[in-house]
This record gives sequence, structure tokens and C-alpha cells, in this order.
Amino acid sequence: MNASALLAIVAFAGALLLVFGYLYRIAAKSHAKGELADEGIRILRWALLGQLVIFLILAITAFLT
Repeated sequence: MNASALLAIVAFAGALLLVFGYLYRIAAKSHAKGELADEGIRILRWALLGQLVIFLILAITAFLT
């Protein structure tokens, strides 16, 4: 197990998820006002899922090395 790589992945994932959370909150407000269609929120949800899968793969790789 590569502890320093795992810690770096956790820190990187945390920082990017904070940015993504902020972006999603802004998009949700725009959606509530009617400025953003349902597809915009749906795309952001798929992007979040993709981002989480990438972080999971990176974490597994760091754990196994």
C-alpha cells in the first residue's frame, strides 16, 4: 500500500469535489429559477459519477501498489 499516494488522492479528490459541489449548487439555483434545463443538472450528475469512479480507480491503484 502506497500511503502517500493514497493521501494525495484523497486530498485531490476532496479539493475537486468542493469545486464541483460549488458548481452544482450554482447550477441548482439556476435550475430553480428556470434558467437551466433539466439536461444541465443531469449532465452534472453524470459528471459527478464519472469523477467518483476515477477517484475510486486511483485509490484502488494506490492501495494495491
